[in-house]
Amino acid sequence: MADAPHAGPAPTQETPADDDETAHSACNAPSVLRLHGADDARDPDFPSSCAPEDAWTRATEAEQAAAARCDVEGRPIDLARLLEGALSLDADTTEHVRRVFQSGQSRGRRSDAFGLIGDSMTVAWNFLSPFADGAGQAIVPAEVKKALALASPIDEAGDVLTLFRGARRHRGNKIVRVDPFVAPRAAKVGVRASWPLSPRGPQEPSPLDEMVAAVSPAYAVVLYGANDAVWHAESLDALVRDFSSSLSAIVDALESRGIVPVLTTVPKHMRARGWPDCAQAQGGLSNERFAVQATTLSSAVADVACRRHLPLIDLRWSLDPLVYHGVGPDGIHLSAHRSGGGVLDESGLQCGYNVRNLVTLRELALVVDAVSTRAKD
Repeated sequence: MADAPHAGPAPTQETPADDDETAHSACNAPSVLRLHGADDARDPDFPSSCAPEDAWTRATEAEQAAAARCDVEGRPIDLARLLEGALSLDADTTEHVRRVFQSGQSRGRRSDAFGLIGDSMTVAWNFLSPFADGAGQAIVPAEVKKALALASPIDEAGDVLTLFRGARRHRGNKIVRVDPFVAPRAAKVGVRASWPLSPRGPQEPSPLDEMVAAVSPAYAVVLYGANDAVWHAESLDALVRDFSSSLSAIVDALESRGIVPVLTTVPKHMRARGWPDCAQAQGGLSNERFAVQATTLSSAVADVACRRHLPLIDLRWSLDPLVYHGVGPDGIHLSAHRSGGGVLDESGLQCGYNVRNLVTLRELALVVDAVSTRAKD
């Protein structure tokens, strides 16, 4: 796609040199700095200039159909490019993450477990569930497994898959197994970032607290924004303010419980059926407007991660080279390989959920390395 004529204000951060290995971090998220295509527009005025030759009407039915079978035969995959979305932790983030982790250890949080918080893209079986011990649905080539390796083995586990599959938890006088890949999640279809801290009823725990009680993880992967982006707002400023407040509240809740938050940027909103491509009036609801809002909220996630010194998975950046940017034919949810999200070979890594699994596991490996007393400084 050509560059959008209304791509909005340029990012305020200085764009780093391509050969600067320290550039990819939460404060220099590549999806914020380097994606300026028509479907990355962030114009606060929601221009009414959308026309048949513009971005959304160029997303043809054929392109959406291709997204249903994302594993295009013979299409090369650049593993290193996909892994760029697992952003490194700078010195301040490493220090902060270690403090939160140590606080959690004093509360009995499990260093071999993660929690998951989000919406339908986190509920989905294709997200991490295929890697559960005994699931038999994962294909992890040696090259990919190397990317998931830990700097130093922990309890004889040399990579994050082995570490998390071996998770154990004390329950009374017994040690029981709680597999984080299939453990209860603080996630629900259709919800926004305000949902996980909302109790289900009077005197009831919140979904986040229910997940913590079931898993007691040392880390939690968070992804919100897709549903927030299709929520009508009076202005982008109001949308970002409310979303950032809800996301920050999740961060506060996790950190106060000794759990390291790992945030995730928002996939692109593509062409969702049932909505007009272009707004009928200034500020009207349309795929174009939802795309602008999703892009803006994705940048807001990176901003929260930067300000709070948190690990960040730049999922949007990793998905960008894929067919339909890793989004499925419905224009909202991620695509998945026909054999499931656990296929991490060259065929699988052409699909959205498969790439999300790759970069999420890689980022968790980086976080585990950062907090491990055995990891080298």
